[in-house]
Amino acid sequence: MTARDRLRADIARYFSLYPTPPSRYRRMRTVMETEAIWAISVFRWGQYLQREASGFTRLLFKFPYQWAEKWIGLRVGIHIFPDAQIGPGFYIGHYGGIWISPLATLGANCNVGPGVVIGVAGKGRSKAPTLGDRVWVGPGAVLTGQITVGSGAVIAANSLVTSNLPDNAVAIGVPARVISYTGSANLIQLPEHP
Repeated sequence: MTARDRLRADIARYFSLYPTPPSRYRRMRTVMETEAIWAISVFRWGQYLQREASGFTRLLFKFPYQWAEKWIGLRVGIHIFPDAQIGPGFYIGHYGGIWISPLATLGANCNVGPGVVIGVAGKGRSKAPTLGDRVWVGPGAVLTGQITVGSGAVIAANSLVTSNLPDNAVAIGVPARVISYTGSANLIQLPEHP
């Protein structure tokens, strides 16, 4: 799957929130007015340049990309490095204060709220969290270290996750503890048509 395909899947998540398929005008307006889409677009552009572009294209767009990445970080407060492995259908509910490590891995159709940090911890600082598919991360949550969060998990707002979570776990607190296994099915809305 190319960076462009992943970006289309990301943007489709935003359109899935409308009760009926949005018009072309509404889709364009959503893209232009949603700061999180700007950040995701710059992230996918960086992935394209890093993994798919020719050497000439990479060189030609190196400085425009770096400028855009810096501007997004300052303007919207979202820092996602192109080294991060993030599957298609990535959704940021609200912008601001988001930092995702270049070593992090997120599966398909994950949701991230404002103030979320997904980062490294421990000796050597060489390992970051790995999240499965359809993981919902609430506002202010911090995930750190070499941990694995199972598919369908929910991490409540302002929780600190420093240990592994199984599939469909709902975790809350500092440190986070599992309180149920109802999962994220009712929290994540997916597009009906890819």
